[in-house]
Amino acid sequence: MNISLFKALGIIDCCVFKRLDADHYETLYAEHEWIDLLLPQARQEKSFTSPCDSPFLDDFLMQAEEFWEYADYGKIESGIWNEKINDQELKLNAYATMDNGDFYLIIDNVLDLFKQRQKTLQSARELLLSNDKIVAQQEYIHQRLDELLNQSTTLKNIQQPITEVIEKTEVGVAILSPNLQPISQNPALYSVFDTQLAQAETEPYQLILQLFEKQYPEFERVISTGSRWSGELFWLQPPGNGKWLKLAIYPVKTDFQQITHWVFIVNDISQVKHLLQNNEKLTHYDALTDIPNRQYFWMQLEQSVNNAMPFYLLYLDIKNFKRINEIHGHSRGDQIIQELVERIAPHISASDMLARIGGGEFAIIRQKTVTEQQCIDLGHILIETATQPFYLPNGTHCEIGLNIGAASFPRDADDAETLMKFADLAVFNAKKATKSSVQFYSQKLKDASQRIIELENALQNAITNHEFELFLQPMLDLTTGTILKAEALLRWNRLDTEKIGPDEFIPIAEQTGLIVPIGKWVISKACEMISTLNHRGQNCKLSVNLSPRQISDRHLLDFIRTSIKNNHIQPDQLELELTEGVLVDNYDKVQFLLTEVRKLGVSVSIDDFGTGYSSLSYLKKLPIDHIKIDRSFIQDLVNDENDKAIILAIIAMAHSLKLNVIAEGVETELQRNFLQLNHCNLAQGYLFSRPLPFAQFCDYLTTTANQTLIGQSALGPK
Repeated sequence: MNISLFKALGIIDCCVFKRLDADHYETLYAEHEWIDLLLPQARQEKSFTSPCDSPFLDDFLMQAEEFWEYADYGKIESGIWNEKINDQELKLNAYATMDNGDFYLIIDNVLDLFKQRQKTLQSARELLLSNDKIVAQQEYIHQRLDELLNQSTTLKNIQQPITEVIEKTEVGVAILSPNLQPISQNPALYSVFDTQLAQAETEPYQLILQLFEKQYPEFERVISTGSRWSGELFWLQPPGNGKWLKLAIYPVKTDFQQITHWVFIVNDISQVKHLLQNNEKLTHYDALTDIPNRQYFWMQLEQSVNNAMPFYLLYLDIKNFKRINEIHGHSRGDQIIQELVERIAPHISASDMLARIGGGEFAIIRQKTVTEQQCIDLGHILIETATQPFYLPNGTHCEIGLNIGAASFPRDADDAETLMKFADLAVFNAKKATKSSVQFYSQKLKDASQRIIELENALQNAITNHEFELFLQPMLDLTTGTILKAEALLRWNRLDTEKIGPDEFIPIAEQTGLIVPIGKWVISKACEMISTLNHRGQNCKLSVNLSPRQISDRHLLDFIRTSIKNNHIQPDQLELELTEGVLVDNYDKVQFLLTEVRKLGVSVSIDDFGTGYSSLSYLKKLPIDHIKIDRSFIQDLVNDENDKAIILAIIAMAHSLKLNVIAEGVETELQRNFLQLNHCNLAQGYLFSRPLPFAQFCDYLTTTANQTLIGQSALGPK
């Protein structure tokens, strides 16, 4: 490994180790004496083994092993953590990377750099811009605690590991029960609030909850919906001193999205705020974008309410901004924020105010008298502006979206806090939709939000209550009329006899993460159905859909293997369907998953092909067997020459890549004849059969097989 790579990574005061095998590392570069405090054997024996005496480093090495096993390139980092050994303080950051097939661990001592940056006023701006590093540290602690807490619903068996994680960190941590009662609070949390809490007989977690509820309208929504949240709190200490706190709230949930714990992580950022107060511009303006910050926004919002003139409040939220930071890094995320503001600012009139009120959140106060439709029109302009690709320095590009919630003063609320709460509810509801949208607060929206919450709660128990059912829709060979396979389609029949359509409950399941356990039930049930078909002598492959959230489930591959094995079926009797959007958004994870399932013998189909992504290049890179032409191209192909041309192009391209083509949504003989004439391989749709319950599907298989044997057509309407 060349030393120039260290410089390229921006690492100077570092030590470098090469991974020899699991838990065993060779020392390549360790010229600095501070490493003796952390890893005494590293310089003496020119190697070290894990675990070591640092729980932070041990946890990161576990992450690194997973990264080295599955990733092909890149690097991951731990985020800064503190070590205090023999009264000597270290501030460290670890990296796991790879070069020419070898794996490397780099430990960087950032203490000197940290001290140097605090010497000047400019450090205030730098520290503000490095807020993402604080967020990364909070996220790191959250991930470690999340893994531990998910091992058990109680802390009985994991109290010691929990203690090791939170006791040694200088970041304040509180672990609370689902009803917000204290389970564990570390010494650093008490030190944040000095000794005054003891005098007031108030616990740190109580004060945090009080400050959060008083200072943020989002409090009720965050707690009731079990959402993640981060922001700044101000604590006024008698007789007049104050502290600024960076708070991150993380709910720990089961696969069924039931909250088992709350994790509160607190950083004291008073020093940064104190330095910023010496510069009025930095006090009221966001250092990254140079537009008003949350503090200035609230001043202006209160002033607008006091003026008693009608106005609109728009709340803008960048879709999946956390994921953008994870994939491209926080510095790239900052660049996207800056460019986004440059794009949308020209569309904001001089009488309005655009402010950055959170990491990926903005607000607009429309002071000028405008109509609701004009606000909607502005929202659509901003959404269209934001959806244009953002090009990164390395030549790649990424796409983002905006969700916008809006509320009207004084129609919806006559005070700033309630108005903000309603705008927050509107954007929260907008985020439930797949596409970017503008939503205004209304009683109907409030009722819809209650409906969503009701369905979320009901979904948590739907599997255990046996409320789900798989319907099967056959796919026929257009040449022979033989049923070769069927698509498994999920149906939800609530115990109160209400039938919930998949268009309503699937987005909720995807948004909440419930799609992961539900998706596992679908895979398990499909394998069980295949086994039953085998025993009946009816050989038919079943195809199940995978959602984007399922692709990110690292246990999915093992679950597929286990389901196939437990049901004693052949892997080639199961097929996985992914939308082409998943290929683009999760390419690295998809590539690994599809490669492994193909090794098993499971086939792969790409659903909804041609509906919005330029993913043609992925077809030759990924192990794919079939592509499905989206029904939107089939519906009017007889009358629309463009649809005909698209279908012919897809068929020709797929066959040149040795892929089979499936047409979905076939409803007429004319559609079937066109597809058959142009060598489409398979088709599904109401012309052949609607989705059927399993028993009816078995009967349909038998009937169709008998008709084929006696030479009759099986392709007429059912």
